[in-house]
Amino acid sequence: MKKISIIIYFAFLIIISACQSEEVTYQIELKENNEIISSAGKQQLNSEDTGKGVYLTFDDGPTSVTKNILDTLSQFNAKATFFMLEPAMRKYPDVVKRIAEDGHGLGIHGVTHDVNQFYTSEQSALEEMITAQETLQDITDVRSKLIRTPYGSIPYLTESYREVLDSNGFHLWDWNVDSSDWSLSGDKYIDSIVNQIENLASAEETSIVLMHDQEETANHLSLLLTYLSENGFQTKKIGENIEPYNFSCYDRCHSLNSSQN
Repeated sequence: MKKISIIIYFAFLIIISACQSEEVTYQIELKENNEIISSAGKQQLNSEDTGKGVYLTFDDGPTSVTKNILDTLSQFNAKATFFMLEPAMRKYPDVVKRIAEDGHGLGIHGVTHDVNQFYTSEQSALEEMITAQETLQDITDVRSKLIRTPYGSIPYLTESYREVLDSNGFHLWDWNVDSSDWSLSGDKYIDSIVNQIENLASAEETSIVLMHDQEETANHLSLLLTYLSENGFQTKKIGENIEPYNFSCYDRCHSLNSSQN
């Protein structure tokens, strides 16, 4: 009888151990689901970002006012990502270095920012990105894979262009909040951004804001950062481990003859 009791006891321990092992496995899977890891191994805009995460991005720089933008970001302890043009990086290498030193995201935007030159062929688009990538690396020792094409990925960036850029390791990023800072005077672009961010937040979607390295943007950036801070939003830089956001045809598909911003 004593022998049978011992056998039952050990059988019970084995069952408990198996259950505990299954529980640990389940917890690990749950953690991965919370982080929303894609099949490609990249982290998507996760649950912590949804609604309250904001990715500020600046295109076409650096320029003479990028230092002011960096100063303002520093005052608010805010992070951003800069998609930079190759000639501008060569003109303002010290600013590029500071962008890196301040912990912001480093992205590339090509060389010419000219539709007729950049989109001449798949090879011309690739060569512009590689040239900008190499210049950025020469200045910062960082070989960035983050890119944004001139005027966004629709309509010019066809599937064949995408395949070439993707096969060369580049991560293409668009935006879902257009500040229109290139066309709105004064601080009007702030209202435009805030309205779009609030709409996305109500739908629990993360905002990716397009701005530019220009004087009006720099002059009023503190208003935007004040709003974000007071309303519980957190600014973050884009990392290469995040699944890129790209346009859909919902609001970007139009004729190639349409005017481009």
